[in-house]
Amino acid sequence: MLDGRSKIHRSVLALAAVLMLAGCASDGSGGPGGGAADAGYRDLSIVSRVLADGEFIEVEIRHRSYFQRVEQVALIGPDGAWHRARDLRRRKTTSDWNRPHGHFGVAGGSHGPIVTGIGITIPLGALGSLFASPAHRTRALVRVPDPAGYRADPTRWQVAVVMGSGIGGTTTIKQPAPEPR
Repeated sequence: MLDGRSKIHRSVLALAAVLMLAGCASDGSGGPGGGAADAGYRDLSIVSRVLADGEFIEVEIRHRSYFQRVEQVALIGPDGAWHRARDLRRRKTTSDWNRPHGHFGVAGGSHGPIVTGIGITIPLGALGSLFASPAHRTRALVRVPDPAGYRADPTRWQVAVVMGSGIGGTTTIKQPAPEPR
């Protein structure tokens, strides 16, 4: 017959096994995919907005990939001319909060022995995120060459993002330019 302590230990072990299996079920993506999955980029998001002065468009690109990076951002005018961003600010953002991590501890008191322990914390979904690509964020400012013409008809303009791959190819993703404020 099992005593109360053994039943608790078995329950804790069963719960731990269930939680570990739940962690393995995650794909590590951290949420739904971005808006350009059809271009073959995982979690790609391109957001652009006209700044308050109306002379610049800020474009922010977020994606998860080891092999692709933003090579160029441009505003395409009605005449087809590319007006490139002069400066691309790239940042790799990683979050370690959902990654497994270890602990070491020592405890003791005046009436008992000193004990040591080693533990591993595995948050739910962490096992799937071990092999997840880091998140990348690129920001660019593009000067609007004709602010009055842009305000008059922004539908004739496009934002283009050129993604490069580690093997030399590029893909251009175009989207409508943002509405002026």
